[in-house]
Amino acid sequence: MATGCGWLKFCRLVVTLSVVSTISVGLGWSESQAQESVVGGDEPPVLEMAPIQVEGQRIENVESVKKELARRPGSNILIEEKQITESRAMNLNDVLQFAPGVRFQSRFGADEGQFQIRGTSLRNNYHHRGINILINGIFFGDADGFSDFESIDLLAYERIEVYKGANALRYGANTIGGAINFVPRTGYSASILQMRFLAGSFGMVSGQVSSGKVSEPFKVGDMNATADYYISVSGNRQDGFQDHSQQARERINANVGLQLGTHQEIRAYFLQSVVSESIPGALTNQQLSQNRRQVGGQTPFPVPGFFACVTNNQTCQWGRYYNLQRLGIAYHNEFAINQFIEIIPYVSNQYVDHPIFQTLRQSTQNVGGEIRYVNTNQLFGMNHSFTAGLQPRYGNQKQTRHVNINGSIGALAQEYRAISTYIGAYAEDALDVTKDLTVVIGGRWDHSSREATIQNYGPAGNPFDPTIASTPTTAQRPLRQFEALNPKLGFVYRTTPTSQLYFNASRSYEAPLNVELLSSVNANGSANNGFLNLDAQRAWQFELGHRGTSADKRYSWDVTVYDLEMQKELLASVINNQDTFQNAGSTRHTGVEAGGAMVLTKGLFAQGGGGKEDSLQTRVAYTWSRFKFTDDVYGAGTLIAKDGNTIAGAPEHSLSLELRYDHPDKWWVAPNVEWSLSGYYVDYLNTVKNPSYFVLNMKSGWNITDRLTLYAEGRNLTNKTYAGSVVVNDSLNRFANPAQGISAYGGVEYKF
Repeated sequence: MATGCGWLKFCRLVVTLSVVSTISVGLGWSESQAQESVVGGDEPPVLEMAPIQVEGQRIENVESVKKELARRPGSNILIEEKQITESRAMNLNDVLQFAPGVRFQSRFGADEGQFQIRGTSLRNNYHHRGINILINGIFFGDADGFSDFESIDLLAYERIEVYKGANALRYGANTIGGAINFVPRTGYSASILQMRFLAGSFGMVSGQVSSGKVSEPFKVGDMNATADYYISVSGNRQDGFQDHSQQARERINANVGLQLGTHQEIRAYFLQSVVSESIPGALTNQQLSQNRRQVGGQTPFPVPGFFACVTNNQTCQWGRYYNLQRLGIAYHNEFAINQFIEIIPYVSNQYVDHPIFQTLRQSTQNVGGEIRYVNTNQLFGMNHSFTAGLQPRYGNQKQTRHVNINGSIGALAQEYRAISTYIGAYAEDALDVTKDLTVVIGGRWDHSSREATIQNYGPAGNPFDPTIASTPTTAQRPLRQFEALNPKLGFVYRTTPTSQLYFNASRSYEAPLNVELLSSVNANGSANNGFLNLDAQRAWQFELGHRGTSADKRYSWDVTVYDLEMQKELLASVINNQDTFQNAGSTRHTGVEAGGAMVLTKGLFAQGGGGKEDSLQTRVAYTWSRFKFTDDVYGAGTLIAKDGNTIAGAPEHSLSLELRYDHPDKWWVAPNVEWSLSGYYVDYLNTVKNPSYFVLNMKSGWNITDRLTLYAEGRNLTNKTYAGSVVVNDSLNRFANPAQGISAYGGVEYKF
């Protein structure tokens, strides 16, 4: 229960840091510098750790972001625009394949998938949780943290930032996994008209038209002003590789900005998404090897028709169909030298029609925002950056559940209303105590509340007629509250002008979602009487790493060792033959993440210098993951997991490797491999493994002119049968989501 004690402690921290920060107002600044590289850009860059100056424009350029990431004592990922456009950009695996410690695998060939960072979201058997999604810093998901990726159009964004675990102090509210921030294009970075078309295997067709422009300067009162806009309209469809996996998306992303002088900006963001998807269901390993394209989901034992449609996903017409609208506004005001505030409200509305074992009809409204203060003036002659913010959220969800009569709606089975409230506050201070050492200290306070009104209904008539209105049975009105105060301490030490050693020790916390609290069975085997007896999961993260770029910029690297000591990790469990959720006692997530890029040679076939020579480059991402239970876990007196067992859902060793050839005539070709070096367990008792796999892909492109670009890609060229995404701990042993077979895609882009 919330006591307010955590809030008072946090207030003291904020006040102390604010007073120290305010002392620095108006002080001069010196030229303390260092350099840093972020692996994964267009070429290994060198970042100068110069004093930070605040600019009025809210959308930072990529070099400013690199400098900011260089001050963070942790491993984070920056995906630049070139990496997005030189891919299919259909799902996150297309752009995150070379992000160590980050794993995204599509569930049925679309943008919905299993996404986890350092093993913190392995319970995600459907939809998404545990890693915050943001649009230029504006929270994207529901107030309780539930979210999905179907509304995200990668082509509408100029970069993607991934903050691992507790490194996402500002963005990582109520999560242990961290955050992913999609930064949209604006009129400053877009073409006046751009068109892109892509088509390929399994009936996939994708198109996008976008436009952006900056106005001529004009006057608002006595202030100089400029306005800009960006709009992207896109759509895609595919028949799908697996039976009953058709997908369709229609998306609009737009933003309009007004720059007032050099110190103020207001920008409005709008997103509209219409999503239609059939859900094919997972397969057993035997079904996967026999016929990987078959529909899954058949129930092998009888279940009363009132509670579940018992045949396969195609007969029951499993699917998800929704409309989503979001509006966010960001106001940025530099009110003093190197100090600014931001006020960022948002609102969203979503309606979902979701036939699964029952048919769910759901309406969700969310409002929230952030108030943020930043001060980057020097402190006692030292470079310094202080930030603090407040983040409230409120969500209202209404849902009805009906009998699923082979895809048609039947009698009412349940109706509920869930209210989710959240408030978080954070503060962080980064101080260059010497020219080579930056110390970072901070913390955040989080408070979450879950409240619901639930009305259950029983079958009407004997025998049961699914078309007749049901009769009310039980009603519950559960209420749960969760609270945590999480400190952070770290440092960045510049070992050379182009490399850094970093360390952080941070705590994070994550409250269970409504969908988890509303599951069927408690850990002791008792029926759910409203909300399950779930606790929030918590973790201490310890991280040590080294990153850098060679002096000649020929190669770059980022190597990290981490340890997450978790308490009450949320598990996707099976109790009394029912899928549900429960807490573990203690678990440990340890791992090594290594990423790098290198220019192997230049002038291999084409010489000439001055940009007229070819080049051969490589990049690599290796992840070692060791996720273990450190206590026995029981459910209803039955062993769920033994001390020392592996937490299911992720390979221990995974490797991505790419070799890329660039020709001065502006064409390139890049074969790559995606390799799960070891099979991995898919159940907590460690009895069933998802086999290892080796997948060969090939990408190529040709910038014929500055306006016209061609793109082609071949995937799974050896036609390997495997499951990239899995369902963890499924009660019916349906663990495997089949990956697509051999496939080819080609596209064209034209800019005016």
